Amino acid sequence: MHQFDIAQFEDRVEQLLKDYRQLLSDHRALQAAHETEQQRNREVRERLNGVIERIRALEAEADSA
Repeated sequence: MHQFDIAQFEDRVEQLLKDYRQLLSDHRALQAAHETEQQRNREVRERLNGVIERIRALEAEADSA
């Protein structure tokens, strides 16, 4: 019969906790990076919409002239 090794079990639990903390830290960093990218995308989309509106206004001006 296999004997239970408490020291080995404790080492495994400690390693799992260490890995969990690292994954949690990585996840939070990725969430922050994702939020930064989403904000950047919103800003670029707003600028692009402004450019499109200016082009449309110029086209309308050219069509009426």
